[in-house]
Amino acid sequence: MKPDRRVLLSFVACAGLALACSVGGDQEATVQALGESLSLTATAAASGPDAASGVQTAEAVATQAVAAIQATADALLNLSEADRAATAQAAGPLLAELPTYGVDPSQGELAWVHPPITISVSGFLASDFENRYLGTVARDFVMSSDITWNTTTGVSGCGFVFRSDGNEDAANQYLAVASRGGNGRVIFQSMVDGQSKNAVDIYAYGQDPSFQWRNDTTNRLTVVGRGKVFTFYTNGVRVGEVTAGDPPSQPLAPRPPTAPPDNAPPEAAATYDQALEDHADIVEQMQAQFAASQSGFSSNVPYFDRGFVAMIAVSESGNTVCQFNNTWLWLFNDSAAGGS
Repeated sequence: MKPDRRVLLSFVACAGLALACSVGGDQEATVQALGESLSLTATAAASGPDAASGVQTAEAVATQAVAAIQATADALLNLSEADRAATAQAAGPLLAELPTYGVDPSQGELAWVHPPITISVSGFLASDFENRYLGTVARDFVMSSDITWNTTTGVSGCGFVFRSDGNEDAANQYLAVASRGGNGRVIFQSMVDGQSKNAVDIYAYGQDPSFQWRNDTTNRLTVVGRGKVFTFYTNGVRVGEVTAGDPPSQPLAPRPPTAPPDNAPPEAAATYDQALEDHADIVEQMQAQFAASQSGFSSNVPYFDRGFVAMIAVSESGNTVCQFNNTWLWLFNDSAAGGS
């Protein structure tokens, strides 16, 4: 699969608007307060080294504001008894899973376990999101889900929105969208005032041997966010890490397929030749996308330290169906939170 890079960026930009345009009602005050807090910190930080005092002032105000924000979010969350029971029941296995992602279970707590959901979108550059507990404000976190997909094109995908301010006019947030393109990858993206910035491609292909890129297959996507560092796992395998604001790193090229023995049947040789061709195509695609990421990199991108999270489906064209199962959010406590 060789998706058009311009189309990919366009559909990710469209995805960024889905969460922003859907938040409202009782959450309006929380969205507004969170947006102002993030905007204040980001604006001061963007002013350069001479604005150190401005950053400190902004962070102080933001810290004060976030207490009120979190209180509002807690009230909005208002888990039912059934939800609390489900979360408590799931806590044991999840705590055992956290060390797989380099996380000490004693450093935080489980925020929620989400019921199974299916998000379906159709059409050109279409997207939609869902989260039953949208009022939760996450700073440093682990978010994970078993995702089963069926997409018309390889550049459509399923994933997460996180640290979103929910601004309905111009969202500020991060995205991590897994797609079938390149035989399996995750696209990390910043959204600044509704515009796509600094896309990074993280390939599961060649790193996660159990990754399934075909339709109607399931992969587990996990994102660990600590400060500016985001680490990505597919099926429990660490496939990449991104530091928000840093230039993209050279992707790790997958190993070429192993040649069959000399006495292998003809069909084995044919399979190897096809695998070798696919490998060359994907390496070429990786290098082209890395060059595009380098040329499009902007150092003037603010850092978002907290926000809303959601599951999202994005479609470049045709139909996209994303099923999310065993989805959960775990939050680091303040003392274990990453630095900015």
